[in-house]
Amino acid sequence: MLHMRLPVPLLVLVLTVSGCSKQPQQSALSSTATLRLDSYFEQYCDYTGSLGIGFVAWHTYDYRFRQHLKETHDPELKRLFVLQHLNRDVEWALDDFEKGIVRTGKTSSRPLTLSEWQDAQKRIRAQIDDLATYYAFTNFATTNLDLFDPPNPKLDSMWIEELRGKLQSITNAPEGRTREGVNP
Repeated sequence: MLHMRLPVPLLVLVLTVSGCSKQPQQSALSSTATLRLDSYFEQYCDYTGSLGIGFVAWHTYDYRFRQHLKETHDPELKRLFVLQHLNRDVEWALDDFEKGIVRTGKTSSRPLTLSEWQDAQKRIRAQIDDLATYYAFTNFATTNLDLFDPPNPKLDSMWIEELRGKLQSITNAPEGRTREGVNP
């Protein structure tokens, strides 16, 4: 009978110790980063595109999916969705900034004014900083199963530095500073 009583306290002790062990902590985003994340998330979920909703099937289904996605409270899912779209927006904004234009329609644009140029620079810098923040707090990592191409943990973060470098090079470029009245 003694051998039956020994496993029960041992089991209770093991469960207690494992339940009290230190669990992995996930860092929380700051309140301002969370507010911007929610703002980006709402913006990307409410995007209506080129108004093909109701006329083009995949536009309609994509929009309906994003409307259902808005109901999530999962911060990881929100960050991944925002990372996908914000990265694309930053790339497009950098291209327009490099050309010194502001989009006025699908196929039309005009040159940036000085105040628009300064605002675009600040906005792009903030978006790149947001990308870096959301990337750092996301449990997403590139994995590669190719034996001849081993994973590089720094590879995922290097693209953010490339974006910062591109913004800096555009800002410091002589043609960027003298473009049509733009003198930062």
